[in-house]
Amino acid sequence: MRELKLEDPSSFHNFLRMNRTSFDLLLERVTPLIAKNDTPMRNALPVGEKLAITLRQFKEAIISKLQSAEYGSSRKRIRVSNFEDVEKALFEWFKSVRSENIPLSCPILLAKADEFSVKLGHTDFKANQSWLERFKKRRGICSAMTHGESSSVDSKSVDDWLTSQLPMLLKNYSPENIFNADETGLFYKLVPQRTLHLKGDKCHGGKKSKERITVLTAANMSGTEKLKLLVMGKSEKPRCFKNVRSLPVDYRSNGKAWMASDLFTEWVNKLDQSMRRQNRKVLLLIDNCPAHPRVSNLKNVTVAYLPPNTTSRIQPMDQGIIASLKSNYRKQMMTDLICAYDKKEKYEVTLLSAITNIHRQLL
Repeated sequence: MRELKLEDPSSFHNFLRMNRTSFDLLLERVTPLIAKNDTPMRNALPVGEKLAITLRQFKEAIISKLQSAEYGSSRKRIRVSNFEDVEKALFEWFKSVRSENIPLSCPILLAKADEFSVKLGHTDFKANQSWLERFKKRRGICSAMTHGESSSVDSKSVDDWLTSQLPMLLKNYSPENIFNADETGLFYKLVPQRTLHLKGDKCHGGKKSKERITVLTAANMSGTEKLKLLVMGKSEKPRCFKNVRSLPVDYRSNGKAWMASDLFTEWVNKLDQSMRRQNRKVLLLIDNCPAHPRVSNLKNVTVAYLPPNTTSRIQPMDQGIIASLKSNYRKQMMTDLICAYDKKEKYEVTLLSAITNIHRQLL
């Protein structure tokens, strides 16, 4: 039996448009033929109209399969496994386990597939790697790194704060005067750990650099204003700062290169003075942590603290802004490295070059 290729409907659309025939008009023309079940007349139709008939007949099945979680969006064919009951049981179990944020690996899935096959009475089934790869492809399963802390966030607390407290905080401020700030650690000498290489070649990397700085980022709600970065390092006077009169960022130091309560207080007071000179009243949303103490005697800045243990979900800077900044930093660093290699020059990442690079990503 010939296998039916279930292309994405947009692909049918494009194909039919290339034949200069309206998709809707085609469906209107072929509908009577479908109703009459006139096979000879169908065979005499142009290719485009035959495809339209196929789409018309299987429209609901195609759309339901494309929208189903059981089929990946890139699927072009509906293939049924010889052990569909095993696959279905394994897939339902997979979804149940992942809903609890329990990590799964390929060996676990292989063992579970064998277990289900025994329970379902299949004596000739044996799960192997090739079967598992086909199963993953059919069901749209892929591998990814687990990251973030959003799974531990209390959704009810987040929803309550977003619907009841946040509107009250924002009502007296325009988007240009609502700011969010957050810190992030940056291993400024660390190169990407993945690379392209020739098959068969061993892929070795050097020792991972652990030199780190902390960067405080802040911007307003409308995205029209980005505050000057605050960078915290370990050394008060790094050697690379020699003969440097000014930096594009504010630089402070402590023994661990972390944000500290005194640094935060200094930064907020400086922001308050800046807003006072501009005659602006602003709201600063910040996460609730020991390094962010209550700052008194502020005139033009109102500091509002996000609920504890919810920042991974509602912190604006954590919704891709910081990730994009670090990604662009790493991309620029690798571009500079390749450029130096092509020029046969020595390339070294210093604290000064890292600060310059991270500042450039805000421009």
